[in-house]
Amino acid sequence: MLYAAKCYWPGVTQADLESITERAAQADPGPGRDRVAYLGSLLFAADDLVLCLFQGPSRAAVIKASERLGIPSERLMDSAWLGPDRPAGEGTQK
Repeated sequence: MLYAAKCYWPGVTQADLESITERAAQADPGPGRDRVAYLGSLLFAADDLVLCLFQGPSRAAVIKASERLGIPSERLMDSAWLGPDRPAGEGTQK
């Protein structure tokens, strides 16, 4: 399932998010069915807002992964990818 974590993050920079991307690439994705993949972020610097995208089996697993990466998520939203290149294993939601 695809999730977007909404993060109000005053002062966050592109370098901060690049660091998270590097940590996520080196992090343990979790055991078996609890694997979570950090897919990247959208930065809205003027609004101190970041949307972090994850693919994982459950909200709980994604929240744990977000916390391990140091992402200050205030809300986790179920998402559906509508672009031409869907993340692997993702179907459309109904």
